[in-house]
Amino acid sequence: MSDRSLSEFDGAESDASDDADSGSTEPDASDDPPATTRFSPDGAPCEACGDAVTRRWHDDGGFVCADCKEW
Repeated sequence: MSDRSLSEFDGAESDASDDADSGSTEPDASDDPPATTRFSPDGAPCEACGDAVTRRWHDDGGFVCADCKEW
């Protein structure tokens, strides 16, 4: 019995123009999950009340402080 390559079993043929072999190492932006929180060590304004806070959460299309967030 001879050894066989795994590529013989996956049903796909190797292609030199395949994305995995193209040399591109940058991830596609669509692969990133949407941000649910933001941290700003110097503080950033809440989009609802304007208070400067270090942590803001995503709520209704903007980033708001814990007091303005609908939990």
